[in-house]
Amino acid sequence: MSEDVDPAELQRDLDRIKDAMGIAERYESAPEQWLGFGVVVALGCALSQYVVLERLPGIWFLAIWFGLFGAFGAVLYWRFGGYSWAPGEGTPNVGFLILVVYAGTFAVQFVAAPFLPELGYLAETAFVLALVLVMLGLGYLVAGETLKAHRIRDRDRRAFQVGGVLMIGLGIAVANVDPLHEWGFAAYGGTYLVYAVASYWVLTGS
Repeated sequence: MSEDVDPAELQRDLDRIKDAMGIAERYESAPEQWLGFGVVVALGCALSQYVVLERLPGIWFLAIWFGLFGAFGAVLYWRFGGYSWAPGEGTPNVGFLILVVYAGTFAVQFVAAPFLPELGYLAETAFVLALVLVMLGLGYLVAGETLKAHRIRDRDRRAFQVGGVLMIGLGIAVANVDPLHEWGFAAYGGTYLVYAVASYWVLTGS
């Protein structure tokens, strides 16, 4: 048997193997983190829905979400030593890209702040939630496209893409459907939990 190896052919074989890899194979524990994120979002939405129903000050939203995600991040760091699914050096950091797009939410809120006092409690809350959902949806779409650089299979990237479209659509609905002005967080929490479970199934499937 010949021991000569064609480097170009070997590289093509390696590329084909990588192209077939899913997120679960590439980044161990990523599906579990995704599922945990769904639970945290559902819990945050349940608490936020209570805030809306009781007409509590908006500062409670910040306390709930920063508290929950701070605790969740600490658990991930303790359990996995950080986000094990995050890209390595020399490749785009998917989590960072989502965060950057999401940060645009705050910039838009600062721009809109002079006009918000004209809105009532429910309308203002719905505006902020709708804005968050749309920006998160855009972040997920960017992440799904960016994962091409990590040779993640199409099926797994669609989990991000579907989530992005879903959140953008829900954000538009929250802004335009009157009942969702009051019940938007309930809709978001339930929808995202179902999405997270479905994504877990996709990411862990063969």
